[in-house]
This record gives sequence, structure tokens and C-alpha cells, in this order.
Amino acid sequence: MIKIITIDDHTLFAQGLCKIISDHFTDTEVRYFNSIKNFQKSDIQNSEIDLIISDIELPEEDVFTFFQTITDIPILVISMHNKLHVIKKCMELGVKGYILKDDHDKVETAIHKVLTGETYYSPKVKNKLNISDLEEKIITPKEREIIKLVVEGKNNQEIADNLFLSINTIKTHRKNINSKLQLNSTAELIKYFHDNCI
Repeated sequence: MIKIITIDDHTLFAQGLCKIISDHFTDTEVRYFNSIKNFQKSDIQNSEIDLIISDIELPEEDVFTFFQTITDIPILVISMHNKLHVIKKCMELGVKGYILKDDHDKVETAIHKVLTGETYYSPKVKNKLNISDLEEKIITPKEREIIKLVVEGKNNQEIADNLFLSINTIKTHRKNINSKLQLNSTAELIKYFHDNCI
């Protein structure tokens, strides 16, 4: 008997996920919890669990700290969040799988892969990681410095003073940054920074 635990505060999604698991995996027991706290208060022993499926954002709970305590059970994240720093943190913590909640057709594959000891990050998640790798190659360290100063709210003159460069040099750098990242405004650059933590 395979025992799978799902942790998600969105009840309707969790119920749908449990049905998918029951329909596609025989000899499987699925238990649903709406919080880490309720799971930890349950009578289930870690040694009995074959897979934990969890959202990455649960109200008033530190999911990453929870993941650190799970050393011998594979974890599959199913979340609406696709921010790069979140995905990379999960990878650092040894999370075996990560798919987005709109990856409906990837759920069965992800569960099967992780249960059999493999790692599965959905194409959308992998694409996010590939874009990050590309950015690291095309965005120079100086441009990265400028982006961070823009996000801090500094104008071109302040950035120039901070980096001991001419204002025309800063303008050229910013034009190149927008061109490389296909952005059109400061607002788009700031949003891009927060979405991707570049």
C-alpha cells in the first residue's frame, strides 16, 4: 500500500488532487491536511509515508523549514508560484519534484516519477530555470548592479554618482538592459526583478 500525504490550504484543489491520485494509482491511500500543523499533530509516522505533496505557500507557516525536517520522504511541490528564487530554494532543499497548479496533465507523471525515485520538474518550471541561466550569461555584473539600484528607487544621476560613471554611460547600460530583457519601462524592470530575483 502506497501512502501519500497532501498538504494544501485550498480545499477544492486538494480534493481534486486526491481524486486524480485515487483514479490513477491503485493500492494507494491518500490523506489530506490543510496545514503543516495539522499534519504534524496527526498519528501518522514518517516511516509510513511514501510521498508528501505540498503547496509552497501556506498561511502563517514556514514551508521551507518543514521541508528541512523531512529527510527521508520524497517531496513533490504543486503550487501556483513560479518565482525563480522559490524554485531554486526547493532544489537546494532536495525537493524531488515541482509542477505548477495549471500543469493538470503533468500531475500523474510527476507523482509516478517521484515515487520511483526520479526527479521531475515540469517543462514550465524548467523553462524558468533555463531563462535564469540565460540571464546570467547575458546580463553583466555591472548591469546587475544598475538593476538593483533602479529597484532601490535611484534615478540615473544617483546611480552614476554611486558607481562613479557618467550619466550617459548609465543611460546606455539601461537601454542595453531593457533590450536584452525585452522590457520597455522602469516599472517593467522592477516587476521583472521581483518576479525573478535576478
